[in-house]
Amino acid sequence: MSDRELKCPKDGNPLLVVYESEKIGDTTRVSIYYKCQVCGFRRDIERLEISRGEQGLVVKKFLYSSS
Repeated sequence: MSDRELKCPKDGNPLLVVYESEKIGDTTRVSIYYKCQVCGFRRDIERLEISRGEQGLVVKKFLYSSS
């Protein structure tokens, strides 16, 4: 176990980083979050929305607060 490993605030088990993507119409959404495999607790880290615009690819980045 590393010193940098995050623990679940509910049960103290390690949190895993999960990358999940889905296609919604012309947009691809990528969600990145921490998840506890034991209790299911989830803490969002960021979300990317990628779509094609007139000038090329458009990437929107949403960051979530750590508090």
